[in-house]
Amino acid sequence: MNLTETIIFLIALYFYYGLLALRFIQGAGYKAWQALVPFYNIYIMTKVIDRPWWFVILAILPVVGNIIMVVIFYELLHVYRIASTKNTILGVITLGLYFGYLAFTSKLKYEGRDKVEIRKHIGEGFSSIVFAIVAATLIRAFTFEAFTIPTPSMEKSLMVGDFLFVSKLQYGSRLPMTPFSLPLMHNKIPFTNVKAFSDKIQFPFLRLPKITDVERNDPVVFNYPMEDEYPIDKREHYVKRCVGLPGDTLKIVDREIYINGQINQLPDLADRQFEYFVRTNNTPLNPIMVKDRFDINMLTEGEQREKQERGAASLINRGPDFHEYIVTISDSQIEEFKAMPNVVEVEVINSEINLQDYPSDIAPTLYQIYHSYTPYQVNSEIFPNPANSKNILFKWTRDNYGPIVLPKAGASVELTVNNIHLYRRIIEVYEGNTLKQEGNNFIINGEAATHYTFKQGYYWMMGDNRHNSLDSRYWGFVPEDHIVGKPVFIWMSYDKFARTSGDKIRTDRVFSLAGGDGERKSYFWPFLVLVAIGYGVNFWLKKKKAA
Repeated sequence: MNLTETIIFLIALYFYYGLLALRFIQGAGYKAWQALVPFYNIYIMTKVIDRPWWFVILAILPVVGNIIMVVIFYELLHVYRIASTKNTILGVITLGLYFGYLAFTSKLKYEGRDKVEIRKHIGEGFSSIVFAIVAATLIRAFTFEAFTIPTPSMEKSLMVGDFLFVSKLQYGSRLPMTPFSLPLMHNKIPFTNVKAFSDKIQFPFLRLPKITDVERNDPVVFNYPMEDEYPIDKREHYVKRCVGLPGDTLKIVDREIYINGQINQLPDLADRQFEYFVRTNNTPLNPIMVKDRFDINMLTEGEQREKQERGAASLINRGPDFHEYIVTISDSQIEEFKAMPNVVEVEVINSEINLQDYPSDIAPTLYQIYHSYTPYQVNSEIFPNPANSKNILFKWTRDNYGPIVLPKAGASVELTVNNIHLYRRIIEVYEGNTLKQEGNNFIINGEAATHYTFKQGYYWMMGDNRHNSLDSRYWGFVPEDHIVGKPVFIWMSYDKFARTSGDKIRTDRVFSLAGGDGERKSYFWPFLVLVAIGYGVNFWLKKKKAA
């Protein structure tokens, strides 16, 4: 739906609500026309059921409005004393038609709102639950939402087990695009494979005013753009670092990101990780030691099977006097790791574009890795190559990539057979056009086209755990309408790999900022002190009042 279609739909929807409530409104002494004017009729309904005017605002909001309209119709039945659980359920199941049936078949006598009678039928607890759901849905949709980090793609910046508060206000709260959704659920009903929404009606992309634009190197939560089976706002949430903004030219050279020709400088709280080939002498790496010193999870084969994870350090080869590993190590720890007495060789994994570019004197095991495993080579999984194609058009790797120009709203690009794979998904999927290619010519929406003008901006998202991140290098651009918010605060951090129960909670990360400059600082203990002072003051005031 575009904006005009959405407005027409909403006018028709609220006219329908008024038609269902026509006799209820007339029975309370109002005119028929007042029931048939969309949006104004909701205000009249709130007068009939003696509810405050701000119910109108709640009633027209996506998702929340569905709940409020059920409440309004229940109370319309109540003021005529025909409310019951059965009637309400039938009204919801029939999409309101049963409410209209009751209005035109019941003998209506307006008796007004009776709080005692309402409590008798639904109870104070149920009413509190309904409005708690409404409040939580509003907070979740428009201000802050709690997220957890499920995968290691942002380690060691944002870690598996971090529980975040994500600000949707930062980049402007996105209005819900799928209005008919179950509250407090994302795309599936918990513990089932049943969708928690209907995608028959889709609203256009609109944002409320923002605090700031997305800035380069911000950690960003967004909807995964490749899930075409879901509406945009119901696609899975990913968190990555935005390293490229609309209009930027991005290139990766030997793992370093260059933006507009300059090396991208990350903020202090960002800590990149790369895979390294590590060779020790006859003394192997000690799992407990590398966990305690470097927070590197080195799992045994049994633990890997149990946890369904490879861990950050894997033994790949051994001999009588050596052990060889692939270890994921952060920038902040690599020098200390190299200095361990049993470590004799550390080489960063760097995927070259040409196999002949690798040094001839590298370790045999590392040589075999580079020459035998697809992820370390030019391959069809790298964007924008067509997936699973034998014809690799863009000979790039995860460590040597580009250059690529990020599309900017209003910018135009000439379409050629050499670049169409960069923009095909933007044109067809993200911006909703039809695209046909006939030889060297392109037809967009039935008309010949040599250029294309972008309707929105596109971002480049990458994980700080560069060799263990499914990101823009593999699926491309992130459209502006997929941006959800900015992680701002870590309120809890749980380490499922901790060796002892006392180390399960990462106290140095609890109540800390999710990004920015300066050293990481936890505000957990100051928070506990303030809570203790608050309880103490409250206890003292109660004791003083009792005296």
